[in-house]
Amino acid sequence: MTNNKSKRYLRMTLNERIQHFVLFISFTVLAITGFALKFPEAFWVIWLRNFFGENAFDLRGLVHRVAALVLIADSIYHLFYITFTQRGKMLFNDLKLRKSDIADLKNNIKYLLWLSKEKPRFGRFSYIEKVEYWALVWGTVIMSITGIILWFESFFLSIFSNLGTEISTIIHFYEAILATLAILVWHIYFVILNPNVFPMNKSWITGYITKEEMEKEHPGELDSIEKSEL
Repeated sequence: MTNNKSKRYLRMTLNERIQHFVLFISFTVLAITGFALKFPEAFWVIWLRNFFGENAFDLRGLVHRVAALVLIADSIYHLFYITFTQRGKMLFNDLKLRKSDIADLKNNIKYLLWLSKEKPRFGRFSYIEKVEYWALVWGTVIMSITGIILWFESFFLSIFSNLGTEISTIIHFYEAILATLAILVWHIYFVILNPNVFPMNKSWITGYITKEEMEKEHPGELDSIEKSEL
C-alpha cells in the first residue's frame, strides 16, 4: 500500500450507502408532504396543487404515509444491521459517545477561537457526527410514535382523548421543524459547505474518501489504520 494522496479509504459500504439513500429520499418526501399540509398557501404547495390537480390533497396524504413506512422499515433494517452484522456492530461501537468526545469538544472550541493551534484528531466519527446520529435516532422514534398516533387517530382517541392527539400533533410538527433545520443547516454544512470537503463529501455516493480528506477530517482513524498496516 502507498501513502500518496490518491489513496482512498472505505467510509461507507454499499449496504450503508443504500440505507443512507433510502433515509435521504424518505425524509425529503416526508418533509415536503408534511409541511404541505401545515402551510397549504405556501407558493410551492400551490404549485404542487396546480400540478397534481384536484386529487393533490389525497395524494399528499398517501405519499406521506408510504414515505413514513419506508423510513420505519429502513430504521428497523438499520437496527438489525448494527445488532447482527460485524460491520454494523463496529459502526455502532464507533458511534458511542465517550468521555474523549467531551475533551474533543473543549479542544475544538479552543481551536476555533484561536486559543489553541492544535485541532482535535478525530477518529472515525467526531462528536459532531455522533450527536447528529443519536439526534436522528431520537427524532425517528418520536416522529414514528406520534405519526402512528395521528395516522390511527380514531383508535387512539379512545385511549388518549383529544388532548393526547393534540399533544402528538404539536410534538410531531415541532420535531419536524427541528429535524429539517438540522439537515439544512447542520448536515448540509458538514457534507457540502465544509471547506475540508467542498464542493461535497462524495463518500455517500462512492463509499470512499481520499487520504487528504482523512488527514483533515479523521486523522485519528488514519493513524490507527496506518499503524495496523505496519
